[in-house]
Amino acid sequence: MKNFNKILFIFIILLSFSACSSVEKKTELKKIEKNEKYTFNLEKEYGKIEKRENVSEIGTIYRLDNADGTQFLEVYDPLEPLNRRIYYFNYYLDKYLLIPTVTAYETVTPNFMQKGVSNFFSNLQEISTFINSLLQFEGRKATIAFTRFGINSTLGILGLFDVASALELPKVYEDFGLTLAKYGVGNGPYLVLPGFGPSSLRDSVGMGIGAYTLYEINPYDSTFGVDINRWDVTGLKGIDTRKKVKTFRYYGTGSPFEYEYVRFIYTKYRTLLNEKGSE
Repeated sequence: MKNFNKILFIFIILLSFSACSSVEKKTELKKIEKNEKYTFNLEKEYGKIEKRENVSEIGTIYRLDNADGTQFLEVYDPLEPLNRRIYYFNYYLDKYLLIPTVTAYETVTPNFMQKGVSNFFSNLQEISTFINSLLQFEGRKATIAFTRFGINSTLGILGLFDVASALELPKVYEDFGLTLAKYGVGNGPYLVLPGFGPSSLRDSVGMGIGAYTLYEINPYDSTFGVDINRWDVTGLKGIDTRKKVKTFRYYGTGSPFEYEYVRFIYTKYRTLLNEKGSE
C-alpha cells in the first residue's frame, strides 16, 4: 500500500506537469530529410520546394510551400533538429548493437524459449493495464487484466505460457500515457528517444511512470524469488522488445520523407488507441 500511494502521488504530480506542456501547434517550417542514396523528384511530387541550407551529416533541409497531401507533416515537433539527430543515432545503435544482438538471440535460442520470454514480459504488462484501467474507471478491463495475470502467473508458470489466451480470455491494453490522455493531457511535443524511438512528452512521462511502477511492485520477487529488476532480465526485455518490431529499420523505407512518416504514424496510432480503446 505504501508503494502504491507513492506511485499515485508521482502520477498526480506528473499529470499536472504534463498538462502544462500539452498545448500543441503546427510547425510553420517543415524540415525534410533528403537521403542521398535515392533520387526523388521533390518538386514534382510535393509542390514548390526551397532549398535552405546544408546541415550536419543527416542531410539537406528543405522548406515546402503549398504542398498537397502533406498531412503527415502536421505534427508538433519543435525539437525536430535534435530529434533527427537522435533518429540518426538510433540508426547506428540499431545497426551495430541492437539488430546484431537480436539476430544472435534468434540464432542460439530455440523458438519455444523465445515465445516463453515474450509471454513472460507480455504478462508483466497486465500489471500496467490493471492499474491504468482502474485509474480510468474501466472496471471490465481491470478485471480481465487481473484475471489474465493471475492465470498466467500460476498455471502459465510466471507467464511463460499464455494459458489465459488459450482459455479465450482476450488481452486488453492500457498504459500511463493513455491514462494521461484520458484526463485531457495533450501529446505535447514529439520526441525521439535514444534506443526507444518515436514518442511524445506525454508518452515519455507515461513510460517513466510505468517503468517505476513495475520496478516498485516487482511482483515475483517476494513469492518466487524472481527479481525482474536484475540487469540481465532488463537486457532480455530490451532484446525481446526490439525483436517484436525487427521488420522496422531506421532509413529502411527508401523514402526521403521517412522521418515525417514515422512521426505521423506513431502520433496517429496513439491517437487511435486513445479514441477507440485498445481491446
